[in-house]
Amino acid sequence: MTEMLLNWNKDLTEQVDKNRSTPLHFAASLCKDFAASLSEYTVITWMSRTPLIPVLLANPVQLYQQDSEGLYPIHVAASSGAIRTIKYLIEEQPDEIAGLVDFKGRTFLHVAVERGRRNIVEYAHRTRSLARIFNMQDNDGNTAMHIAVRNGNKYIFCILLRNRKVNLNILNNQGQTPLEIADSKIHEGFYYNPEKLILLALTHCNASGGCRRADHFQKKQADEAKESEKLTTSTQTLGIGSVLIVTVTFGAILAIPGGYKADDHYNGGTPTLAGRYIFDAFTMANTIAFICSTLAIIHLMYSGMAMAVTTTATVTTRRSIAGRDDDGGDSAWICCRP
Repeated sequence: MTEMLLNWNKDLTEQVDKNRSTPLHFAASLCKDFAASLSEYTVITWMSRTPLIPVLLANPVQLYQQDSEGLYPIHVAASSGAIRTIKYLIEEQPDEIAGLVDFKGRTFLHVAVERGRRNIVEYAHRTRSLARIFNMQDNDGNTAMHIAVRNGNKYIFCILLRNRKVNLNILNNQGQTPLEIADSKIHEGFYYNPEKLILLALTHCNASGGCRRADHFQKKQADEAKESEKLTTSTQTLGIGSVLIVTVTFGAILAIPGGYKADDHYNGGTPTLAGRYIFDAFTMANTIAFICSTLAIIHLMYSGMAMAVTTTATVTTRRSIAGRDDDGGDSAWICCRP
């Protein structure tokens, strides 16, 4: 249908709607990445049937037309997560297309990071011709790394951190480096904040801070009453989980897998699976889980007491969470530069 309309009147590609969107803007937004898992032949066939290619070939100038928000078609594709469209446009004219910026000074990489499009950020990371856009700044002075840290997206942050072309010490218009943005997102008081890992990773990579007076940006002290109430509620929930883990591990000791050997057999009364690596691993894991959960319960009991000082209760609660992570919680991730 698209080709029939274009054969009838190619001037249709020059028409815009009230938002100044061209047909290519719409075509770029429609090319979702549902074909990413298909074979290359199938993807090529699928791409040939989308309106993107015929619309683009009919009027290549559309690539450089902005809508009312200053977005080019490549920005629309990045916002929609259309990785196939991004690849096609970049392969056509990588130097010109990749550096296009909207009214806010954003490249397609800025938009992809803001929208959390991991596939597009990963593609840009693997494409050497796109190295220069990683340190491009928008009108606020933010690079893609600034935005990733501000949004707290650990996965996109990791992709950017692996790229050695990314400069970790660029200042935005507020005089902030990515390290300072990460530090500003850490709340005072007790918070189980996974975003702190971003701050630790940047510190590990020797990222620097800006030239600012520290006392102008120090956080206010947390309210003691609210912190105490928060800790009490947290310890109750965490304590239930720790007790359940202790119960399960203790029960596993009494009812071990495989049971015991009969008394009339050699080494009667010993576990049937004793001596096997899988059984030894089970025993060690069960023991570690029991010990860590027991220690967590002790810390939680102390931190939940009304007479405990808030700062001390915060430390013990954090220790209890660390203990529970060791016995089966979410494992920490590490992203470092090659």
